[in-house]
Amino acid sequence: MKRVLIIGAGLHGLVTAVREHLAKNQVYILEKRRNIGGRGTSQPSLGHQLEHGPHLLLKGGKLHKMVNKISRMKLSLRPINPNKVMIIGHGVVQPINNPKLMLKLRLGQDPIREDAIRLLSGWGQDIPERKKALLKGKLCVVGEGWSGIVGRLAATLEEVGIPIQTGIEVSETYNGGVVTTEGQRIEADNVIFCDGKPVGKPIKVSTLDLVLDHKPLRGLHGIIKGDVAILDLAAIHSKKAPGMSHLSCISLSGGLSAIEKLLDERLSGWRSSIVTKRHNKSITLTDERGTLSDGLI
Repeated sequence: MKRVLIIGAGLHGLVTAVREHLAKNQVYILEKRRNIGGRGTSQPSLGHQLEHGPHLLLKGGKLHKMVNKISRMKLSLRPINPNKVMIIGHGVVQPINNPKLMLKLRLGQDPIREDAIRLLSGWGQDIPERKKALLKGKLCVVGEGWSGIVGRLAATLEEVGIPIQTGIEVSETYNGGVVTTEGQRIEADNVIFCDGKPVGKPIKVSTLDLVLDHKPLRGLHGIIKGDVAILDLAAIHSKKAPGMSHLSCISLSGGLSAIEKLLDERLSGWRSSIVTKRHNKSITLTDERGTLSDGLI
């Protein structure tokens, strides 16, 4: 048994802690923030769970399997339907009722739809497993939000006696442990950094999450224009803002203004219908590794 100290209690740190525990090591977690989950969680706002942009869980992926393994109850998942996502000026992402267009897509002769699939499945990252999952109905919205995933991981760690100490920041490391900013020395055989620092150049995006008091997308799961995607999580999963719209938006390069421009074009008057919202002008999506949630394990 080794003493393993994990720095960071985001999604990466929590799944690493579970893995190290299953390897029968003694695990301890430090987190500099007061809350755990990092970018991979959701936060309550006026009774709704708002996330850092759209999160889709790969059903049957490594993260999903880990959560199912440690949880007594299965996650409530509903898949995004590419037949209900509209590419502005081009039709739906997967035109199953048009054999000619479907053949063109399968032959790789429809670059607009291929870009849309890449956007929805990997937020611009080319991840074949997720692209295939999108078209097979295996990229899902989590009914409990990603805070539900974080909560299940944290509850499991608590049950097996793995402490998570928040509000503690590491100032330096040494051979045999770390020193906190308050001068405390913590010894460990292995120190694993899961603090969200990117490998190489980070890939930044802009996100906007908002709940509207009506349903302007009229049952569509989402709309796409260029590298901007707007998803209505409430249209995908009934647990998300019942009777309303829960829009989760992402812009790869145009910033928040690109998201707002598309909202203005397609959802006139949306600003006067906002129940609650949350935005990130610039947030790290991934780094040179190009991995999303399931790439953490």
